[in-house]
Amino acid sequence: MGRSCREIHEWIEEQVERPIEEWEERQEERCREEECNWWMLCLNKLFCWLVTVLVKVVRWVVVTVGKWVVRVVCEIVNFVLDVIGFIVGLILAIPVIGGIIRTVLNWVLEVVWRIVGIFEFLGSLVGIRLRKKMYFGIVIPVINDTPLITEAQAQPWSDAATEIYDRTCNVDLRFTGFCETGVQPPGGTITVDCGVGGFFADWWLDGSWFEFVPNTCKFQSNWRRVTGFGGEIIVFMVNGFSSNSLGCSMSGTHNYVTVLAPPPGGGVVGSTAPFNDTVAHEIGHACLLWHTSTTGNTNLMDTGGRSTTTPVLDRLQVAMVRSSRHCVYI
Repeated sequence: MGRSCREIHEWIEEQVERPIEEWEERQEERCREEECNWWMLCLNKLFCWLVTVLVKVVRWVVVTVGKWVVRVVCEIVNFVLDVIGFIVGLILAIPVIGGIIRTVLNWVLEVVWRIVGIFEFLGSLVGIRLRKKMYFGIVIPVINDTPLITEAQAQPWSDAATEIYDRTCNVDLRFTGFCETGVQPPGGTITVDCGVGGFFADWWLDGSWFEFVPNTCKFQSNWRRVTGFGGEIIVFMVNGFSSNSLGCSMSGTHNYVTVLAPPPGGGVVGSTAPFNDTVAHEIGHACLLWHTSTTGNTNLMDTGGRSTTTPVLDRLQVAMVRSSRHCVYI
């Protein structure tokens, strides 16, 4: 079931169907307890039950049937859009040409959605922060029949990221799940260059792999990634970096970030990070947050590791996250 369709389905159940069902239960209880007025030949109780039955019929026709009609239509529309997104993704995965188009497209989308989100940005600066949501998923490469990391090892990073953005930005960071991919990376391992070389490497085979895998692994978010509206951020687990890094992001250039997988046998990522906020840190970069330095290394975007289990974001950073193309209301 498509992500948008599932959320519409859940909204109808929670905001429409459930309140009606609760009213029906109260109405049935009232009808059972209501005394029979003999002088009315008990028509008062009959009328009470007739109202209850009528509401049940209307609810079934309008809500239940309508819910499934909406779901079917939504599924068809989403599938068509995702297929279109898949085709576009294949074009963007072509080495060199696709890489250049992908870079230009992502930055055009970034600028457009930043302009659209200017009022959200200003509102966030003054403290108006209605509940929003972002999506991210974790891709685990399977190399030589062995996953680069286990789901149990990666789960704390997902949980930490969700907690941080909920606490600091009033953003519901929704984890869409793990995806193990057997599509082998170029050269059999994944070593990422976080510098200028990495920017241009993304135009070649490495970038094609990073683009192609989510296109198949996260098929149900294809159209959102292509249009930029609520595009899911893909977190790739990798073997290493050309520099002493725990994670890497090219900000608005990509819809993905990379994080160093833990050493064999488990442990925290890179063996030097004190906490599990690396994924949250890289997601911040995807929302155009830059590195900073604060007293005590308490900010999520501080370099060299954070010194607290509850890193924070300042007012400007929160506004940048909430006005990002990845962060939406619907």
